[in-house]
Amino acid sequence: MAGLDGQKVVIIGGSYGMGFATAEMAIDNGAEIAIAARGADKLNEAATKLEQRGNRLVARHALRIEDRSSVAAFLADCTPFDHLVLPGSTVKPILYGDLTEEAAHASFDSKFWGPFWAAYDGRRHMRRGGSVVFYTGVAAHRPVKGYVMGACINGALNAATRSLALEFAPLGLRVNAIAPGLTDTPLQDILHGHDKEERYAEYSARLPVGRIGTAEECALGAIYLMQNGFVTGQVLGIDGGHECMA
Repeated sequence: MAGLDGQKVVIIGGSYGMGFATAEMAIDNGAEIAIAARGADKLNEAATKLEQRGNRLVARHALRIEDRSSVAAFLADCTPFDHLVLPGSTVKPILYGDLTEEAAHASFDSKFWGPFWAAYDGRRHMRRGGSVVFYTGVAAHRPVKGYVMGACINGALNAATRSLALEFAPLGLRVNAIAPGLTDTPLQDILHGHDKEERYAEYSARLPVGRIGTAEECALGAIYLMQNGFVTGQVLGIDGGHECMA
């Protein structure tokens, strides 16, 4: 597979976790990088680290992925670019019995509609031969209690990945997704700070690989999907065998 020399990668959600790891790996593979995220301070810190790592400027813009007009303006400023990577949102676990209509809509706005419209608005600014990489999750196939909205949204993104591969094909663009399992990122401290170590131990004991994943392993999947020009419409599971668990 070819590297990413001479190519530009735009990552919305590139300031920490899987998005930042993807940005690091892309810049190591020769790419020019532009990142966006919600928090300006964390975004600038990440961009500075990437600039030092790659010895090149890194464009950055603070925005919320739910704000379609801001996202569209950022993508237009990045014209032209080759790859759009979309790890920049999550869904907080909530029991079905505690779910509200407001929380359900907010979850879809963040993790489904945000990336969906980013791909829609970004496609006109992308070079032929490029790709879109969504981030979904293993819960679409192997749901866990308390994550019904995440499972629904991941399933919708998986379906969108396959359908958009056909829609983007005339533009010379590919569309794929990675579906991570439980992965050690700073987000886990926010969502599960009270029981993170217990969760890690439980899943490690059940997963075939005997441990949870790393942000770098997920990033490696995203790099593969950007580099391999014969892959489109695919959802790449990076879950340590989660779907095989008893």
